[in-house]
Amino acid sequence: MNYFFQQVARFFILIFFSSSSYCSRKEAVTFQFCDNFNESLACTELKTENDLVFLERAKFKKENPTYEDFGNFLYFTARETPGFRLEFSKSWNGTERELFRSQYNAYLVYGSAKERMEGNVYQPNVVVSFHYLGALLKEEFRHSGIAKNPFQIEDLGPIGLTYIVEVPGLVVPITRERTIRLQWKP
Repeated sequence: MNYFFQQVARFFILIFFSSSSYCSRKEAVTFQFCDNFNESLACTELKTENDLVFLERAKFKKENPTYEDFGNFLYFTARETPGFRLEFSKSWNGTERELFRSQYNAYLVYGSAKERMEGNVYQPNVVVSFHYLGALLKEEFRHSGIAKNPFQIEDLGPIGLTYIVEVPGLVVPITRERTIRLQWKP
């Protein structure tokens, strides 16, 4: 019986060290709010926890627009894409790379709407993720029953976003909050 417990203890010690080394290799060293990236995944549009985004009123050509129309404008015309850049201390490769991609998930939450981020781009030690703000807002407008109501940007107020990132090897998801305020360009 004692031999059995020794084997079980060895098994758990092996699992602990295997998983802790995996976690330490994948531990995030940088989380950066970023709404645009270049080919090498460097941030070209750095953002903060509180941002004011100016939109071109002349491009929103809908007469008597609804909240849904505004969501479509954000998606198709303004193309606002809240995102982030996540950098890791070490690279991954081979089967680890495929495992990482299959288990990595990033979500954007606004009100009762939670959507998986549409864009994910991977490099050996960097991941960037983004989502179309218009798609997320339209979903929340539908949930709250205002999608067909007349739209005024002044009535929108601050948009509180929550980013949830599930990284393979990290026990707890990375969670960040950001507030965006939308205004027409003067």
